Amino acid sequence: MKHIDLSTLLKPFEGYLQSRIFNGRFWKIKTLVFTLSLSFFLLFLFNRGYITQNFRNFYFDSVLHKPQPFFFWDSIVKQGQKPFTPNTYQHGSHESNRTFRLTIPIISRVLSLDGLGLFILQVFLGFGFIFLLINILEKILNDKILIFYTLLAFLNVYTGTCFFLNCFGHGDGYTFFFILCSLLLRNPILLSLSLQLSFWSDERSIITILGVFLFQYFYYNLKTQSLIRLIIVISINILVYVSLRLYLSNHFHLQAADVENSTSERFIEIAKSISTWWGSRIYLGIEGFILPLIIVFAILYIKKKVLYIYMSLIYWLPILLVTLLVADTVRTISFTFVFWLISLFILKETVNYRQLKVLFLIISFINILIPIIFP
Repeated sequence: MKHIDLSTLLKPFEGYLQSRIFNGRFWKIKTLVFTLSLSFFLLFLFNRGYITQNFRNFYFDSVLHKPQPFFFWDSIVKQGQKPFTPNTYQHGSHESNRTFRLTIPIISRVLSLDGLGLFILQVFLGFGFIFLLINILEKILNDKILIFYTLLAFLNVYTGTCFFLNCFGHGDGYTFFFILCSLLLRNPILLSLSLQLSFWSDERSIITILGVFLFQYFYYNLKTQSLIRLIIVISINILVYVSLRLYLSNHFHLQAADVENSTSERFIEIAKSISTWWGSRIYLGIEGFILPLIIVFAILYIKKKVLYIYMSLIYWLPILLVTLLVADTVRTISFTFVFWLISLFILKETVNYRQLKVLFLIISFINILIPIIFP
């Protein structure tokens, strides 16, 4: 029997992409719309009940103003009215941990946005995130088919869907957007603004600073002088954030429940309680992107890139530790998306086009089949 080349099965679809989506000067916009539409269709096909129920509750909470459990928009709007007033929420609750997440509450106050307005703005930031991501992928991959499959993979994992489907009010879309902006900005003032907005959206953003450094090093092929300037800018921003946070703690008595009021015994208790499901939830946050991560670490080991391995571990280990300490695995592990992008540089240099295409086709397929589940 004559063997069939499985790649031929994709030729009609890829032909359609080449002739109808990737042609013309507005191909990026068409790619954005087509990929997002395809992702929404597949997400609702495989996960309709879960998503429908969430938005039904969102409608009651933010449109009809009938408070629903686990929705936090009202608390964000309330925080924006008095951002420097200690909260009185139950210790360990999500609201009590938002004390130093001031970016979204201040946006709510400045723009006079309620919960519905904040979610709509998050959706618009999602379009901006995708467009910036397409531009990043274009420079790294320089191939529209590869861009499509990689983008499809991103839009079917929590990092890409949170802008459109997380209607609870966690604000991860805002955080990821500001992080992505910090990857691209080289002007010290604009980079600092982006970093501070991400830090004050979610303190876990500070873990990604090494990723910001590595990404700009690869993306802009930075030389020694530019690297030193980048290190200085990042270091100053960390110092500013820590100093301001200490100032707010000392002068306004603001505290984050899971940091200032917790003990090592409580952290150990949390870690033990989630140890039985920790791995599966982390996998739900990474999904198919586990494949390029494994391949990249193998490549670095084979090529004896010891420094890159150490830097990668310095980036990953704190994130894995935080997932244990706060029992928030899917959202926390999603902060590794910067490293997913960094891995593309290494894969592009070491893996041939055909294998790279197959790899990201598989990643997309895995991400499509795994239902999106967030807290």
